[in-house]
Amino acid sequence: MKLSLNEQSKKQVFKQLYEEYYAPFCLYAKRFVDNKETREDIVSEVFASLWNNMDNFEIDPKTILGYLKMCVRNNCLNYLKHQEYEWNYAEVVKKKTPVYETEPDSVYTLDEMYRMLYGILNKLPESYRIVFIESFFKGKTHTEIAEELNLSVKSVNRYKQKTLEFLRNELKEYMPLLLLFISR
Repeated sequence: MKLSLNEQSKKQVFKQLYEEYYAPFCLYAKRFVDNKETREDIVSEVFASLWNNMDNFEIDPKTILGYLKMCVRNNCLNYLKHQEYEWNYAEVVKKKTPVYETEPDSVYTLDEMYRMLYGILNKLPESYRIVFIESFFKGKTHTEIAEELNLSVKSVNRYKQKTLEFLRNELKEYMPLLLLFISR
């Protein structure tokens, strides 16, 4: 078979290649991919790519079959690689417990969030709780709180930091939401 573009038009060369090698390359692709439609799609993509790039290179009759074979093989391997990625992802999703099973009541109203926060604050010593409420809810400065409670500004800061650390540990999952509500 002679494949010189000088002797035949681009369309004729492509038609001849397609008619002679489409079916054999579909059979070759079966070594990699079981699904018939997928194999046909892969081989069709290779021929479509050849058609789109025929102006960019000269078709050499000695190498064109090797080139097409390599393209079919690489496209099959890329397909398999993508399939493996999808399967691995599907397995990860199957193993992951849905959020609705671990936290059926994961949507909280503002009132529920405040009740949860106050429930945890009630576990703290009174001075820590007062410093936190005065600072975050009433917006008082450390100096104002220190004067009202007869504490040093350093103690107020320490109480506030300890309270935040305690809240972080108690409400890990909800801390970003609570900080939004506290900063209002």
